[in-house]
Amino acid sequence: MRKLMVMALLLSAGHFSNAQSKTDFSKQYIDELYKSGSKIRSLSPNDTNFNDLEAIGRSIGEANFVLLGEPSHGDGGAIQMKTRLVKYLHEKKGFDVLMFEADLYAIMFELSDIKDLNSIDVSAKENIYTCWTESKVSQDLWTYYKKELKGNNPILLGGIDSRHAGNFSKTKLIGNLTDIVRSSQYNVDSEAYRKFVKDLEYILQNEFSSKKNGVDKDNFNTELNKIEEAVKFSSVDPRQRNLWLIEVNNIRNLFDLIILEKSRDIMMAENFIFLSKYIFPGKKIMVWSHNNHNVLDVNTYMSFNPEFAKQWYETDTYKGFTYFGTEIYRAFKDQVYSLAITSGSGNFSPAFFGKDFFHADFTKKAKVPESKEGSLEWYLKTKKTDLLFIPLPNAQGKPSGYPWFSSRLFDLGFEAKMDYTSSFNGVIYIDKTVDLNGQ
Repeated sequence: MRKLMVMALLLSAGHFSNAQSKTDFSKQYIDELYKSGSKIRSLSPNDTNFNDLEAIGRSIGEANFVLLGEPSHGDGGAIQMKTRLVKYLHEKKGFDVLMFEADLYAIMFELSDIKDLNSIDVSAKENIYTCWTESKVSQDLWTYYKKELKGNNPILLGGIDSRHAGNFSKTKLIGNLTDIVRSSQYNVDSEAYRKFVKDLEYILQNEFSSKKNGVDKDNFNTELNKIEEAVKFSSVDPRQRNLWLIEVNNIRNLFDLIILEKSRDIMMAENFIFLSKYIFPGKKIMVWSHNNHNVLDVNTYMSFNPEFAKQWYETDTYKGFTYFGTEIYRAFKDQVYSLAITSGSGNFSPAFFGKDFFHADFTKKAKVPESKEGSLEWYLKTKKTDLLFIPLPNAQGKPSGYPWFSSRLFDLGFEAKMDYTSSFNGVIYIDKTVDLNGQ
């Protein structure tokens, strides 16, 4: 990495002062990144010889939270690679918790407690997006989870999403919430509580199609604050009480997401911080999510182009816009490691959430967009690279000082020249990926 450090010093001395308008160091930078890369033998979850992944382990170092990204929820190769990484991190690096970018309540209050193997399959498919549970490429993950569940060192599951998209949330949340507040002598027969329940049911069932004026905002928030106080003094065990307090706040997040249209990422970060501190203290955690959520520096997005940057500051967008990764990096700094995955060619499934924002349409298939000349993906393809891990210099969380380069690390369909070094600690390149059916 010495050449990379020298390059950064040159840029900070003045070459980078005008957004690289005079000299473009991207080619030299990508050359050096390529030289620092380590070949990965296979993305197959069945390959349990992890010697080729040790470079990733060394790059992660002492970090306790690893964010496993993907360029699209329909990128089957990324799902296979992440499954192999879960095995490696669990067996060799002591990571025992796997949190999904999925329904916190359904996972924490049902799926994570299920021991019956057949019931796990049913609950997972009902409560986690089907691109990660019903797809052919995801089956190895759940086979492994169930195998480990029977051993001495099981994987613990968690969820961070404020979307209550799972069946368990839609059918059981209100009844279970009513039971716990009733046990604390809360008046669940009051008109205010009945109105709150009616509005919560409306949001749960309609989600993004909910009308903004379809609920009583003042009553909802006032009642939720009272419910929170009641839960604090409930008679359940401390862990369960903490879980319920996190969920009550998550109901507030759901309201803010659907009715007030606030940032989902900051809510997921808040959920993660609470869960890591109060439910999984001292545990090493893997997070299964999209590259876009795992960005460690929110200002990377501002680097898209000068006009966007101008609007970014003139409209104070940067004050409200954030990423999940950015927020937890602010909280935990170098304890967070963000690993992005990108694909050069092949197929993917474009309808990974379907019309209901939950069930993937496995009949849809699309080609990975062709990379533009000069981009990271184009460069690696010209090098006839198959699978490669690239560690990025340790310069995350703020403008890195390293050259910007073109890539689609934020999303499979979004290629742009940006400061990706500020956003990710490492990158895995897959030359030819597959769709959710493994084709």
